[in-house]
Amino acid sequence: MRLVYLSYPLTEKTPAYGGGESFVMERTRSIERGDAANSARWALSNHLGTHIDFPRHFVRDGKCLDDYPSSFFEFGKVALIDVSGTVPGAVIGSGAFGKIPADPDADMIIALTGLGRVRTSRDYWERNPIFLPEIADCIRDRFPKVRVFGFDTISLSSWTDRETGRRAHRAFLDHECPVLPLEDMDLSCLTPSSRIGRLIVSPLRVAGADAAPTTVIAEIET
Repeated sequence: MRLVYLSYPLTEKTPAYGGGESFVMERTRSIERGDAANSARWALSNHLGTHIDFPRHFVRDGKCLDDYPSSFFEFGKVALIDVSGTVPGAVIGSGAFGKIPADPDADMIIALTGLGRVRTSRDYWERNPIFLPEIADCIRDRFPKVRVFGFDTISLSSWTDRETGRRAHRAFLDHECPVLPLEDMDLSCLTPSSRIGRLIVSPLRVAGADAAPTTVIAEIET
């Protein structure tokens, strides 16, 4: 087993959904300018880069980051789904999830689309695949302990079909057993045959957050 990041660092080139504003860093103090130390101010959307959505993103009184204990973010049995033939603009339905055996013990699912390869292109933020709303119930039926669904595209929804995207988010989040989307993961070090041991999702802790930029670290064996 070796430890790897399954999340991207934030940079001023991080793609934003719909081509929105990326990460901004303003240098406020600089040793080179004669200051005693370096310091910076950051500006970013809470839905930028690798991030996790909470129910409050689409549910008025839904749970936010504060409502989850630290133990929620530790995972011990991650199921991988290979959808690596996915192309920009594709539609992914529940049929993809029927190709792997149901697992009553899995606590997280990661879908490998392979689209991290186009992350620097317009297609990544404009024509990302659409995960249909039906997937949420398929996950709950076949993987009843799953708490998080992660993937290597910028969002559950596509900028080209925002209405379906809204319905998909509600299907995952507006439920007595929500499955939290973990979006824009860096899965470049994984293959469909990779084995993941312990995985930690570490969101930036901001009170009342409906979503948060997230660092993901996992033990993997390839």
